[in-house]
Amino acid sequence: MGSRHDGTIRIAAAPVSWGVFEQTGDDPRQLGPEQMLDQMAQAGYAGTELGPPGFFGEAPVMKERLAARGLSMVGAFLPLRFSRAEHIGADLEWMNGVLDLLEAGRPDEVMPKAVLADASVEPQRMRWAGQIDAHPEVALSGDRFAVFIDNIQRAAELAHSRGFDPVLHFHAGSYCESSSEIHRVYDALDLDLVGMCLDTGHALFGGADPLELLETYGHAVRLVHVKDCDLELLAEVCRSGGGMTEAWDRGVFCELGQGTAGLEVFLEALKVREYAGWITVEQDRFVKDGDTPEALLALHTRNREWLAGHGF
Repeated sequence: MGSRHDGTIRIAAAPVSWGVFEQTGDDPRQLGPEQMLDQMAQAGYAGTELGPPGFFGEAPVMKERLAARGLSMVGAFLPLRFSRAEHIGADLEWMNGVLDLLEAGRPDEVMPKAVLADASVEPQRMRWAGQIDAHPEVALSGDRFAVFIDNIQRAAELAHSRGFDPVLHFHAGSYCESSSEIHRVYDALDLDLVGMCLDTGHALFGGADPLELLETYGHAVRLVHVKDCDLELLAEVCRSGGGMTEAWDRGVFCELGQGTAGLEVFLEALKVREYAGWITVEQDRFVKDGDTPEALLALHTRNREWLAGHGF
């Protein structure tokens, strides 16, 4: 199971844990790329995901920055509008450019994963994220679902043609969020062509069970994102009428071990299945006023130590 490296599990970080991702823009409170990479290395991570393309610099700069700290490039999050036939051409062209960056900017023998995801951009999906089962009116119709599956596989074929291993990341706010949607999508895909990025936090956010997904699709899991999720906070946000952005802003994805994800059981199951590959620690979050460099380093060191305490 999984894509083997040296037969072991290695742990990566991601810029989103530092509040740097597609939705945050240029918040002046964010750390710069050099300081963030310093913190990743200092906290004990062996690699990073790309974050917003260009954040770590263009390919030669990124390669040098990563190599100087002994960090691998593990994967790139590639949100595409899979259900929109009118946009997929432009989105695949953008994806190809990101693959160019990965190809030229990876610092070592690790080939980054092409982490495909349906873009979380449709207003009704964002509005009802975390409670999709109660709103069947925002599900994909049969025609758009067929387009959706076809375009995921087109993107996967593009990744393969460039030498990258594609995995699909189910994601809050996308058309692959709830448990029933996750099963519908992965059951329709060619899982030899595209694997699963199993994200524990996004599974729980959408109402799925990470352990059940591992048991059902374990043969296809080629990347794991470990994040914790505060389901009580999510329920509160949903009751108050808040959507995905509010949930993120209020810290629905919390420090490892502080939420309700049941991560200990999931991690034990990974060991039993002898998963070999990368685990990326993610804590999707917006940067806050209290996020001093010292506080961020302490937080991400605690996350890494929590995983180490559970045998990783």
